[in-house]
Amino acid sequence: MLGGHSLTHAALVAVLAVSSFSTAVQGLFPDEAGRIDWYRAQIGVPKLIVPHTQEDRSTSILTITDRNVLASLNPDNGEIAWRQLFGATERINALKVRGSLALTHSGGNETHVRVWDAQSGALAWGYSQPPSPSYKADSGAVEFLRKSQDVLAIVGDSLVRLAPNPSKPVWELALNGTASYKRLVVQDSVAYIIGDAVLTKKHPKRRLHVVEVSLTTGRVKQQYDVNTERSLGSSSSVVLESKEYGGYILWRDDKNIVWSIHRLGMQEPMWDVYHAKLVQSELMPLDMLTSTLGEVDADPGLIADKPRFTLSYTRDNKAKTVVVEMTHTNDKLELRKVVGFRSDNAIIAGSGGATLPSSGASQAERAVVAVRTSGGVSWRVYGSNKTPTHSGELAYDAATYGPVTAASLYYVGGEPRVLIQTSGGLVAALAPGSSVPVWFRDESLTHATDMTFLDLPAPASSAEHAAKATDPSVLASPVTRYVLRWVETAKSLAAWPASGFGLFGGSSAEPGSSSQSTLEELVPTTPLTEGDHFGFRKLSIFGTSTGVVAALSTQSGARSWTRYLADNGTAVTIDRVFITRRSQPLTNTPSLLTVVGRNTHGNAVVAVLDALTGEILGDGSIHVLPFNHVKVFELPATEKATEQQLLGLATGGSEPRLAIWPATADAAKAFCALPESVFFDLGALAGSSQLSGYRAECPAEAELAAWSKSSAFSTSQEWAFDLPEGEVLLAASEYRGAQTTALLGRVLGDRSVLYKYINPHLVTLASRRAAGGIAIYFVDRVSGRLLYSAVHETASVGDKQPFLATQSENRVIYQFWQDSTPEGSSAEGAQPRSKGYVTVVAEMFESDKPDTRDESKAFSSFDLKMPHVITTAFMAPEPATALGVTRTGSQITTRDVLFGLSSGKLLSLPDQLFDPRRPKKSPTKDEQAEGLMPYMPSLPLDPKRVLSHANVVAGIAHIKSAPTHLESTSLVASYGLDLFFTRTSPSGTFDQLSPSFSKVNLVVTTLALVVGCLLGGPMVRRKLTNQAWA
Repeated sequence: MLGGHSLTHAALVAVLAVSSFSTAVQGLFPDEAGRIDWYRAQIGVPKLIVPHTQEDRSTSILTITDRNVLASLNPDNGEIAWRQLFGATERINALKVRGSLALTHSGGNETHVRVWDAQSGALAWGYSQPPSPSYKADSGAVEFLRKSQDVLAIVGDSLVRLAPNPSKPVWELALNGTASYKRLVVQDSVAYIIGDAVLTKKHPKRRLHVVEVSLTTGRVKQQYDVNTERSLGSSSSVVLESKEYGGYILWRDDKNIVWSIHRLGMQEPMWDVYHAKLVQSELMPLDMLTSTLGEVDADPGLIADKPRFTLSYTRDNKAKTVVVEMTHTNDKLELRKVVGFRSDNAIIAGSGGATLPSSGASQAERAVVAVRTSGGVSWRVYGSNKTPTHSGELAYDAATYGPVTAASLYYVGGEPRVLIQTSGGLVAALAPGSSVPVWFRDESLTHATDMTFLDLPAPASSAEHAAKATDPSVLASPVTRYVLRWVETAKSLAAWPASGFGLFGGSSAEPGSSSQSTLEELVPTTPLTEGDHFGFRKLSIFGTSTGVVAALSTQSGARSWTRYLADNGTAVTIDRVFITRRSQPLTNTPSLLTVVGRNTHGNAVVAVLDALTGEILGDGSIHVLPFNHVKVFELPATEKATEQQLLGLATGGSEPRLAIWPATADAAKAFCALPESVFFDLGALAGSSQLSGYRAECPAEAELAAWSKSSAFSTSQEWAFDLPEGEVLLAASEYRGAQTTALLGRVLGDRSVLYKYINPHLVTLASRRAAGGIAIYFVDRVSGRLLYSAVHETASVGDKQPFLATQSENRVIYQFWQDSTPEGSSAEGAQPRSKGYVTVVAEMFESDKPDTRDESKAFSSFDLKMPHVITTAFMAPEPATALGVTRTGSQITTRDVLFGLSSGKLLSLPDQLFDPRRPKKSPTKDEQAEGLMPYMPSLPLDPKRVLSHANVVAGIAHIKSAPTHLESTSLVASYGLDLFFTRTSPSGTFDQLSPSFSKVNLVVTTLALVVGCLLGGPMVRRKLTNQAWA
């Protein structure tokens, strides 16, 4: 019996030990960089796309974007060849390409002109102009000079000629604010500056101001007004550039059917008249009255021998477009029709971006493309004949990325490629004969305004799925589910030997993530609906200011679904996204995503989506509310019928109101049934010097029963926190989401406890002082009490040095730029005296005496007890662009503080570094026992603590963290320009196996024990039998 029992026990141990490794263990280890994280470099939504052909005939796509990025894209696959990031507030105004050089004009009153190597992206040279008091908004233009590498540029309120590597301009001409100059036309010996003239009482009508300047001396040869009654860039005027015949302005006056044409530099006559019917004979007067003009080429200066423009009109309810070319015959201006075509819902673009070494214009250079956007996307390329040379179609649904808004044309190996761009931020390349994109770039998330995590249901067994399909009620019993899982486990064990006993793990690829076509990646047909057992796989759901809501896998970055929200055809600006209901495994109740934004009129817009599929629920439409909102927040109540969490939308104005969503009678009754009143503030409104607190008031029962989308709760102002005279609010920071606390106090070295002051209603305010510097205030949102204040006299906050703050438990961390501290001033704590970025930590406790705490059972904002606040400051190694804190399920794991740095690093520093109680002298025994490190004035930039490792994550604006099912591990997401996701374990992977753990050794050892039992069992039984007979 003993031998049989030993054998059975050993076999059971072997089976359990080996089966526990039949699934590959996932964890976070140092050698997994690049495998447990993912990174996506982005450029932003293109404003201008210039296809460019080098002298070696290699093609690239140069673009400037609305995120102030200059980039070169590979025309074959859309990947970034190189990119240059400009300042966050340094708008790129113009891009010109000549030969191997790219020229940019950026900034506003403080202007920057830079020349780049178009192939490598290296800076060749640059020039900056300081601000001018007479600068006119939106002025600015730049051009290369002919047969020279010199540059002509409008910078600030001046025109300058720049030679390569300029220490100063060759010459400079002050423009004295006579117009808002936006266009340069460069000839051989002169240049013409064209701008919208300043409107005055004497000249109230719109007109263009032209200045003719000598390129040699920089002197004004003449200047005059052209009474076009049109502004530059209007749909009734174009500027034409011809290398041989000079420059022209062509426009159509309002309520006129003829064109006026002015040759730059000629005032007698000021303009000639040209009849559009000479170009398109079928035109009738009514057609011409509603016609529009447009420029064709992205860079007209490239192909200017015969400049082109488009004439678009509608006849017999059919939209038509004619491409018109300007020529000269016997020194007489002529306009001739190149090609005409139907253009209903079409976007017209030319191929004027090619720069070929040959002097003649090829067919590719002179082609135009018409992209029709109704019922999908169809396009045709026209040369000089009516019959298109190439065409193609794409089955595109505007509900994913919005309507197509722009197009460009370029060539690869003589074959055309059409670039389309949508209002949501999609850029896709199309080729003839292909119904799927050659490549695409999703740049919508460069405008992300908010992000939330969705926990996915744990994977269910196939037996459970089969039972659900047959009879879902069977799964209501936990016993049934338990039995089904055992059935599935038995099937897995039967197939276990064939899988190599699970020694080599398995594929961790997500469903549908392999062998996807470009179209499947663009519009996924199989959304991600199941997570994993460790909670690593979630959905990260983004809302953007371009109306796009997108769900990505946190594990791989794979797109799960995308939805475009629009009101009357215009994108909704999304403010916040919330998970308002979470589904349970194997149920038919979907998780709900509630999106809150605003339309172009400022009205609040709400959409409710299935969080797993992106489908808009209800009748498939969005809800436009009859008011605007200044703040959205979660409420501690749910609607009984739909189990949705309620959201509060606070309106602005002198008498704010509080609307709720869902806007139903049940939701209103649930709100009024809350045991405590709801208090809220409106945040840091621009230019405000006051923060006010309000309490929502419930109406009579009859009014609740008639609740609708136009209803809102009235409020009463409970308190007002007025800033000192001359101060203006800069920012307000508060807790977002539920806060989990594992320890209520800090255990000291002598075993006493300092209890934390945790106030869920804490608001951190930063204001700019009239006397200089900033002030910090900790305010209770419910009572309006001031809990703490501090003044940083030498702080400087602006667009280039923003104020950042984050709150977690009883700690507030904020950062600002500090100028040098005057000698003899009393800076608080250990605040550095030198210039640099300063990180301040404020930690709140219930008392300055250990073992002293508030004995009340519930926290109350009306308790008059003040917190004891300990602060300290550190010099930051680099300027931060975003702050965050890691989160775990129970918050037992030590937190890490996360910094998004301007250098593109995502830095994670341990919580212990930010303890304001770190001793500034040699630590005592109690401080050593507590684990306090000696104070150092600077925070370290340890390469081992850089979560993004080798990746340069540009433009980090937000950092968010979410817990997993493992207490040791947090998910971390950073977004702004680039996207980066990773996992981190601040206290180590204490609940995961080490990567050095050998499964093979365990299996071999276990099998050896089994074999030993099998061989030794008979010997033991024989010995026992002999002993019994002895």
